[in-house]
Amino acid sequence: MVSNPLLGAALHAVGALSSSSCYTPQKKTTAWSWEIYWIAQASFAWLILPILGAFLTIPNYMEVLSSVPSEVMWRSFGLGAIYGIGGLTFGLGIRYIGFSLNYAIAIGISAGLGTIFPLIWNPNDGFVWLLDDKFSTTPGKIVLAGILLSLVGILYCGWAGALREKANAGAVGGGNRSESPFSFRIGVPLAIMAGVLSALFNFALLAGEPLEKAALAEGASDLLKMNAIYPFSNGGAFLTNFIGCLFLIRRNGTASQLIRLPKEGGGNLGFYYLMALLSGAFWYFQFFFYGMGHANMGQTYGFTSWALHMSMLILFSNIYGFVFREWEGTDGRPKRILHLGMAIIVVATLVITYGNYLGEQ
Repeated sequence: MVSNPLLGAALHAVGALSSSSCYTPQKKTTAWSWEIYWIAQASFAWLILPILGAFLTIPNYMEVLSSVPSEVMWRSFGLGAIYGIGGLTFGLGIRYIGFSLNYAIAIGISAGLGTIFPLIWNPNDGFVWLLDDKFSTTPGKIVLAGILLSLVGILYCGWAGALREKANAGAVGGGNRSESPFSFRIGVPLAIMAGVLSALFNFALLAGEPLEKAALAEGASDLLKMNAIYPFSNGGAFLTNFIGCLFLIRRNGTASQLIRLPKEGGGNLGFYYLMALLSGAFWYFQFFFYGMGHANMGQTYGFTSWALHMSMLILFSNIYGFVFREWEGTDGRPKRILHLGMAIIVVATLVITYGNYLGEQ
């Protein structure tokens, strides 16, 4: 197909917006414990919808699977499972250093490693060194500048969030954290681990590339070929999160919430499952559109898809922060830093897109 980096960036933006939206339905499920909500939405995001999506969009999907060596699927599944561990450590990191700082560290590392490291090592080909080949040309240097800019923008957004959380903690408790588990010593290593492990989802997608080729051979669209991978990459993530949630359900004795809500919570159980479905759909559709965006970025610099997705995820997440009035009462300095970070991300997106465009000429 003829690539269109501008359309690709727009599709990545739709995917990032979908990803940023995926936790908003959780605000309507306050009677559920975290682990019940998480296992419900994970079932849709990482198991049910990827399987449905593959069978609905990939012609002769069973023939596609039978034509690909089983180790391809196991490799993608295994890397997805490790990514799933990253999701759990991400949640723990929020507990110790807050949402914004944890998000900036984890997503920043994921964006950097998930974009650059596949140019050094590929799960299908082993060690490769493509850095000189990709970044020695004028388009490559522009793309690299855009990637570095996106990381700077992510860090600025995280800095702003950390200042906001520090100010809020001081306003509420006079700066006394004795009743809070806030700890840089614990939280920062957890965020770093989450970032490293989360980058492996991109490797899970790379490991599944033979499935894409087999899907194309069966008549799948270039825009939808990546859907052939998601039952395995997402399925691995579901397994580790399912195990983690089962542990919490057993420890907290919350299994009954799967079939009835706590009396003090009120609400309708069917509505809660609908919110879990909506949350899972938002998460799944981020990569539905990611696949279409990636197909349009072109062969030469298509690896920039991961950086684009991660940086725009940060951008839209912070926009949601304003929509939900999370920044009300915050003084001017954190907001100015946040606005600067968001502006840098927008510029970085344009720079990466322009570099991709030049590389495809």
